[in-house]
Amino acid sequence: MKPVISIKLAVMALSALSLSACVSLLPESTPSSVYRLSSPEARTWTGEDWTVVEVVAPQAPRGLAGDEIAIQMADGRIAYMAAARWIAPTPRIMQTLIVDTFNGSESHLAPTLPEDGVRAAYELRLDLREFEAVYDRGDSNAPLVRVRLATRLIASRGRQIVGSSVFIGEARASSNRVGAIVAAFDQAATQVSQELADWTAVQTAR
Repeated sequence: MKPVISIKLAVMALSALSLSACVSLLPESTPSSVYRLSSPEARTWTGEDWTVVEVVAPQAPRGLAGDEIAIQMADGRIAYMAAARWIAPTPRIMQTLIVDTFNGSESHLAPTLPEDGVRAAYELRLDLREFEAVYDRGDSNAPLVRVRLATRLIASRGRQIVGSSVFIGEARASSNRVGAIVAAFDQAATQVSQELADWTAVQTAR
């Protein structure tokens, strides 16, 4: 039984390895469905006794820098879902999720973006290493979504690294369908962003 999702021709560079994908089963003119990651509800805060953290958009390899949904086939090939995209480039949707997670947490963190022009006490530098659905059980079975994010927290005063860590989120899709796979991306990314928020709160409270 063939996968119910379609993939299109792609060549990606991940971990310094160039991998090719297989040909799309859909014509190029097929309209794309657009997906976003869910976000927690924001809390209300007054700006008093909060630590301002600037969240920089994650750096990502070229194959993960666009708005296409990446998948890794059972034989190791990297491909993209046809007729399905993220609402924004992958680094941007992760940056937005992290900011929303900080805003929704009960911590003392107040996240800002570089374009806000706000003086922050800390800067969060991020590297998106993985953001793909891995067909580890064969191309016809539900894949495992993996999100891996490396981070460095830098104090603005003195430009010293306060801490660094790597966060990994995994979620198995409930089926081999686009909607189920996107839901697994949402779960894995939310896990990473929440762990990152908790870690940042601890580091900045020291």
